[in-house]
Amino acid sequence: STVCKCGRSFAQLNAYANHQRTCKKRKKYLSNALAKAKEVWTARKRPCNEVERDEPAQSLPPTWYDVDTATPSQALSIGSEQAFSLAQCRPRRLNRRLPARFRDILPQPPLPNMAESTALSSTPDLPPTSDTGSLLSRTLQFFLTLPNTFGLSRQYYGNKLPTHDPEEVITLENLTLTPLDQVSPDLDTSAHAMQHAGANPFYPYPNKSSFLLGEWYWNGGLQKSQKSFRELLQIIGDAQFRPEDISATRWNLINHELGSSSEDAGVHTMPFKGAGWKKAAINIKVPIHKRADDPGIHDYLTADFFHRSLVSVIREKIQNQKHDELFHYQPYELLWNGGPSKKPIRVHGELYTSEAFIQAHRELQESQPEPGCELERVIVALMFWSDSTHLTSFGNSKLWPCYMFFGNESKYRRCKPSCRLCNHVAYFNHLPDSFKDFATKHFGGKGPGADFMAHCHRELFHEQWKILLDDEFVEACKHGIVIRCCDGIERRFYPRVFTYSADYPEKALLATIRTMGGCPCPRCLIPKSRVQNLGMTLDMKHRQSLARVDDDARQKKVSISRSHIYDQGYGVRSNIVENLLKEHSLVPTSNAFSERLECLGFNLFIMLVVDLMHEFELGVWKALFTHLPRILNTAHTGDTLVHELDRRYRLTPTFGRDTIRKFSSNASEMKNMAARNFEDLLQCAIPAFEDLLPEPYNKNILTLLYTCAHWHALAKLRMHTDETLILLDAVTVKLGKELRQFQKGTCIAFNTQELRREAERRQRQKSRSHVGEAVATTSTHQTTRRPKTFNLQTYKLHALGDYSTSIRKFGTTDSYSTEPGELEHRTSKARYHRTDRKEFVEQITRIERRQARIHHIRDELSPHSVSNEEEVATSPEAHFHVGKSQNYPENILLFVQKNLEDPAVKDFLPKLQRFLLFKIKEILSAENSLSDRNNSTAVPGTTPAFSDSEGRVFIKADRMYRHNLMRLNHTTYDVRRAQDVINPSTSHCNVMLLGGQVSNTTNSDSDDQLERHPYIYARVLGIYHVNATYIGPGMIDYRSYRIDFLWVRWYQYMGHCSSRGSSLDRVCFPPMAEPDAFGFVDPNDVLRGCHLIPQFSQGLRHSDGKGISNCAQDKLDWKFYYINRFVDRDMFMRYHWGLGVGHLYARTNHENVNTAASVNEE
Repeated sequence: STVCKCGRSFAQLNAYANHQRTCKKRKKYLSNALAKAKEVWTARKRPCNEVERDEPAQSLPPTWYDVDTATPSQALSIGSEQAFSLAQCRPRRLNRRLPARFRDILPQPPLPNMAESTALSSTPDLPPTSDTGSLLSRTLQFFLTLPNTFGLSRQYYGNKLPTHDPEEVITLENLTLTPLDQVSPDLDTSAHAMQHAGANPFYPYPNKSSFLLGEWYWNGGLQKSQKSFRELLQIIGDAQFRPEDISATRWNLINHELGSSSEDAGVHTMPFKGAGWKKAAINIKVPIHKRADDPGIHDYLTADFFHRSLVSVIREKIQNQKHDELFHYQPYELLWNGGPSKKPIRVHGELYTSEAFIQAHRELQESQPEPGCELERVIVALMFWSDSTHLTSFGNSKLWPCYMFFGNESKYRRCKPSCRLCNHVAYFNHLPDSFKDFATKHFGGKGPGADFMAHCHRELFHEQWKILLDDEFVEACKHGIVIRCCDGIERRFYPRVFTYSADYPEKALLATIRTMGGCPCPRCLIPKSRVQNLGMTLDMKHRQSLARVDDDARQKKVSISRSHIYDQGYGVRSNIVENLLKEHSLVPTSNAFSERLECLGFNLFIMLVVDLMHEFELGVWKALFTHLPRILNTAHTGDTLVHELDRRYRLTPTFGRDTIRKFSSNASEMKNMAARNFEDLLQCAIPAFEDLLPEPYNKNILTLLYTCAHWHALAKLRMHTDETLILLDAVTVKLGKELRQFQKGTCIAFNTQELRREAERRQRQKSRSHVGEAVATTSTHQTTRRPKTFNLQTYKLHALGDYSTSIRKFGTTDSYSTEPGELEHRTSKARYHRTDRKEFVEQITRIERRQARIHHIRDELSPHSVSNEEEVATSPEAHFHVGKSQNYPENILLFVQKNLEDPAVKDFLPKLQRFLLFKIKEILSAENSLSDRNNSTAVPGTTPAFSDSEGRVFIKADRMYRHNLMRLNHTTYDVRRAQDVINPSTSHCNVMLLGGQVSNTTNSDSDDQLERHPYIYARVLGIYHVNATYIGPGMIDYRSYRIDFLWVRWYQYMGHCSSRGSSLDRVCFPPMAEPDAFGFVDPNDVLRGCHLIPQFSQGLRHSDGKGISNCAQDKLDWKFYYINRFVDRDMFMRYHWGLGVGHLYARTNHENVNTAASVNEE
């Protein structure tokens, strides 16, 4: 038999060959071998004097070093030759274009760990946490890896090196944002091995055919698509498919077994391993005050509460082989050594690199271990989401799920439903409608008040959480749970609750405070009268000094108030209760988190993290966008300005797959809009609102819109550094100041009223509440429009000041946003449609178990999915992809002759010849080492002149071949691989290239702006390739080379519009008569696609709609275009030069760049 490096043996060579393609341990072994060979080669090439200078550093390991015995600057110099290539070690010269390999570097994780034998024996000087832990503290130390190509390194804290490193198995596919086609590997190899051992690998299915059909039904999606149909054809068309295998399958029994739990396991069922569902009856104590007809405490029994044991879910996760390899057992600080500060700075992103996780890990390692236990101790980071959702568009069926994620896993995988990392742990119950009848009966016929109903609702919610936070979970938090991991090592895991993501009403429910009370914030005690002071110095100090704390004083107030209600018969809102609780907006409810986790010193208010989607996109920005059309209506009689606003939004081009979608017919009506729609409105708002109002209001609004977009882009970054957080703090101060100025300056100048649609909607709601009365027949055109003002006294505005603090503590906002929870609602709704709509909660729990267990069977048989290697178009390694077909040939001479009068085709053939000669010389130089390709000093879009003595190019058959699409891969700021699609026939035809150097000038003159702008822009008119042959000096044979190129029309950069205040960069088309108006571009020189929005206020270039070039299609050209830097986060960071970790090209000459501000910052 043949044995692989991973330890598996194979009897057949074809099985071994198939395994080699996906074996990550073998790939890792080969990668290490190549790295060692590179180190040996580098050492041989190093000069003798350089070796002597590095001798003192050779005593340290090649990858790890001790922070306490070496400074960061010394550590970065260790092994620098091994960490960087020869080209990277050369001194940078100005005014030259970077080689392609530096313009587009493939993403890579930080360097992997070394073997434990290389760990340092020196001990850091750390203060002990206690007398008993002093000895343990002295054994703990820091370990730091060398920086990778992007300057990222990891710093661990512990008594030994990590025993499990998920970064070792990360591949480029894991770092790619573009969805890759995954092919499920064949099940035969693993299935045959298990069948020979006497086990049925498909249990409870009797055979492979029935399992594949069951998997197709339950996990193939609810609405069957063409892809699902092809999968079905593949199953029944397989050579091993046998109809007799499924004819006798007992499908109902199998479905019952798959959906069963330990509580309902019968004689003929065998419960599966894992966390099944439980149900518990919830009994709440209903306090009826002493003035009612039937006073006292009455028990009310609600419906069964379906939940899963949190400890069982943790065990199931740790023992999942597919999820284990990317599960981080130890947190680490992610440091960036390539920033403009010339020293390592902190990078904030994942929860397992956050300050909160590292602090919890450090406290655990410095605490006294369990008696007689020497197992590795690991923090399990729990992240909760909960939100009620309607299951149907029409009807009142609703579900209140609670989702749990693990912060030990990457947020990039958690946000993908296909990774199945979301755990449904509970379905909360609401108070049923019949509860009102129960309360009315005891109140003597009088209906219960809103305060009483809210109190009972809180009581029910926290009673359910007390069941979830059971004694087993609390014991696990105190003493840990021992679990044998997939690598065969036993570890002790300690659960910790880090974040809870919810909208504001549910945050108030969790914090047991009043919704929009006197102190509305769940994290601090700032009164409602001061929540509009966002960004003020005193406001930032009060957020710290008035932070909510779950201390004895708070708990004592709640306890006394409950005694008044439940023991003395006072009402929920009686004066004696209000005097105790109203000052800090407390409520008389015993908090489940405070009661159950008090022994751990848990502060429940810290876990209530910010929520960008509800607080800004559906909060502050939605309120601002709603008020701006009111101002437009007031500024001009009628709806003329609002109609113009809607027209501009309709003309705004789309971008990406779904980055900027087509706007609806009337954006101002905001019909059926989700958070992503309001995000699109903000990103494209400046060109839409420009010049709709007179000055100075126009300038004030554009400045506010720019600041809102700037803050939103910073708050939504997926990777922050200490420097970008400083920038976020500054923009937060600016945003608060401009919002207050907008309210006091611009809003007060206009007597704004309701829009017509707002008044009509209010009238319809009033009519529905008075059915049968005369007001129901009132016509809508007679509705009176009420005055409307812009309100800043909201919690959502106040919450914007906590984002920087939250990112520093828990990582970036996308890690704990409510968006993943909203996305997971689709799964719950899909399961609901498989039920009979009666007692559907229990049916949903069974469907969840069926789907999870079928996935478990698949994972056991094929733990690794395989990328579809035939889909070259989605391959992330290549910088670009253009189709291989030659189905659309174009004779160059006939093309020029046909468009002889077109100015775009002027000098087409000479320009193309010069471009091809330059490119083919580059190809030959790379193949035959005729010259150093790195010495190229050409700027993209310019081609050096050549004489006949330097060679000529012959184009095979005088043909160029047209392509419809080009897929462009690029490395993003957060070191991920993304893809843009360039299509010349649509609005996705604009690209950006790296231009000249960035100077350190701070002048705002137009000439200075043009000089220091780092990018050049072009519109792609066509995507082509030719087969060319070189004849001239250095030629070897008459081989033809395929050369891809883009035919482009260049934009001319115009700088900012200084009279507009904060504005975007502008470009325009130069006159077609200029010799460089058109040109050719190598796709390798393109950075990525860009989003250009017309400057609508300046109008079209040709008012009659008639252009002068058919090839350029200029009849609909606008005079000027705005470059939308806010279109996505990667584009935004490209205009903050040197602050993007993944933008390696922007770090070549930091000494000439002022990185404290963005490129061309106003």
